Amino acid sequence: MSHTSLTQFCFETLAKEIKLEKVTGLEDIEKVKLLSGEDGGGIKLYKADKIAKVSLVDFRYASGVPIPHHDNELSVGAEIFQILPDFSYKLPIWGINSVIFKDGRYNFDTDLSFGFDLVTDYAFTMKYLEPFDALHKKFLTHKDFRAVPMSETTTWVRTYISPVFVIVETRVEKMDAVFELCAEFIKLWVRMYREAEKVDDAFKEKQKQRIKCQYEGMRQTDRMGKILLGVYGKDTFAKFFKAMA
Repeated sequence: MSHTSLTQFCFETLAKEIKLEKVTGLEDIEKVKLLSGEDGGGIKLYKADKIAKVSLVDFRYASGVPIPHHDNELSVGAEIFQILPDFSYKLPIWGINSVIFKDGRYNFDTDLSFGFDLVTDYAFTMKYLEPFDALHKKFLTHKDFRAVPMSETTTWVRTYISPVFVIVETRVEKMDAVFELCAEFIKLWVRMYREAEKVDDAFKEKQKQRIKCQYEGMRQTDRMGKILLGVYGKDTFAKFFKAMA
């Protein structure tokens, strides 16, 4: 496969199934510069029926920045793709988040984030997640991946991950396997999307509150914020934060 980025692959895959509309007024963050003046990548946002926001984030760090929680090894970029649903529908968030290292390593995690408790919804869990179990195991044991053990994740991450959570170390030359995994997650998400029905206001607020709490905890334990602030500066960082909020 020949794709410019993970985010572009995910966008193209999703756009084949759902009509996406670009969010305007964010042109100033589509292509940004680092404080050094070098190309820093950017963010694009889209929306659709039953989808509040689709985010394509491509950060580029030129010659590289040290990542403290990875033994200060140099990262040259990061790629994030996320589908944030309209919580008027019973739908999870799907996202993938990666770190690209200068030596060619490509570390990522991907998951579905639910605004409701799967334990209290056996029918939903068995309808959508149980059939995905074989694929989940396939990728956790894929020859091009090294599955990262839970002992290497944070306590907060372990409070909210789903049964299909994947965290992996691979290499940029093995991206076809990453694309294959993303295609399967998008296929699953699109199935849920097509079958999703509107929920009442109480359920909507319950979903929003649970995700809000998850994200507030993630911000408290965020380890990349200071790095982005350092390479992009306060103004650009603030624009990124506002766009992704």
